[in-house]
Amino acid sequence: MKEVDVVVIGAGFSGLTFAHYLPNKYRVLILDRKSKLNSAIESTGLITEVTKNLFADFTDVEAFLPNHITTISVVSPDYNKYFFSHTEKPWIYSTDTPEFLKHMSETLPDNVDLKLESSFVDYSIEPDHDYPVKIIYNQNGSGQKELRCKFIVGADGVNSKLAKVNSNLSTNKKLLVGYEKVFYGNINLGEHPESTVYHFWFGEFSLGYGGWLSPTIVNGKKAFRLGLAKLEKDKDKIHLLEKFINKLKDEKIIKIDEEHKNPIHTFAHSIPIGGVLPDLYDGNSILIGDAAGFCGAFAADGIKGSIISGKVAARLIPKYLEGEKNILNSYLKEMNKFNHLISYYRRQQLYRALWNRMKSDRSFHALYNLIEKEKEGFLNQFCDNMTKKKGLTKVILKLKNIPALSWYAISLFFDLFRK
Repeated sequence: MKEVDVVVIGAGFSGLTFAHYLPNKYRVLILDRKSKLNSAIESTGLITEVTKNLFADFTDVEAFLPNHITTISVVSPDYNKYFFSHTEKPWIYSTDTPEFLKHMSETLPDNVDLKLESSFVDYSIEPDHDYPVKIIYNQNGSGQKELRCKFIVGADGVNSKLAKVNSNLSTNKKLLVGYEKVFYGNINLGEHPESTVYHFWFGEFSLGYGGWLSPTIVNGKKAFRLGLAKLEKDKDKIHLLEKFINKLKDEKIIKIDEEHKNPIHTFAHSIPIGGVLPDLYDGNSILIGDAAGFCGAFAADGIKGSIISGKVAARLIPKYLEGEKNILNSYLKEMNKFNHLISYYRRQQLYRALWNRMKSDRSFHALYNLIEKEKEGFLNQFCDNMTKKKGLTKVILKLKNIPALSWYAISLFFDLFRK
């Protein structure tokens, strides 16, 4: 039976980062269900400046960033009002995510093996064995196989199978379901659409999260990604994406290439919004990335949590294997050293609670009118800035905004009586 030191379930951002950072004296095997390295993946592919720099420490991220985003645009429910908030330097970047993950896979250290078309099934612990973790997996339809290791890492996403087979590990309960399509074509809103991301606020579409539109480059041609996310309980309404696309076409906000009217790619993915999970490790196992709930409940930014958790786990697990059995208790503390990331995730829970109470265009209009007053500082509440404690509350809680805040509160009250 094959024996390795560490088995990683999942070759996404968290699993690959972990494998890049783990000391090369450990033999690592990554099991992943994908059939090829650049298969479509479950991510919007947007990364922040901090995340880009984290990647740059160990891989060539610059080669996979087609768009440098300096602007966010928020569009009101009636589409006739919108504003732009700018930064001098890029605050996020779009990535050629499938090709980037392929590059990360192809540049893994020599101590790491990657098995595609390999699905984790179950595992058990035999404490007295030198390789106490016994793993069962399926490979390429050829039936079940077994292997042994000293430690297992769950980097297998929001619906982690590792967490499901171990009742001592937590699972994600609160999810958004995202649906996204990519088209060749142009965005026609604003002066610099190639460096702008757009968020659309409207009652019908925004229950749960809202609609987004971002530029990208596919095969050297201009393209855009647009999507919609709903709470998991409303996932049957995800078909509203088609209505959203048609609305953007009618408003002439997008123009799909006449020669390529069908989408280039279609993505469907789940996004954890329940916050950091309470039980992330158990004996010889640990959860990282989305499997651990490391994703902002409102602004998402899950890729950053994947990179940082992979990096931290790669530092802690060697100490565990060398006899420091309590070292995993410092997991969240070590995560929080990266610009207060865990604290940021916790603050995001407040924004999620407010957003979930908005049920009408009236409330989204009220929020839009409030945020528009502070559009110059609006980007301070997003992602990297928010981890530095420049949150939305500090942007909008001003005396001059009391009338707008009051109307927003009244709108939320009325929404309590809507189904």
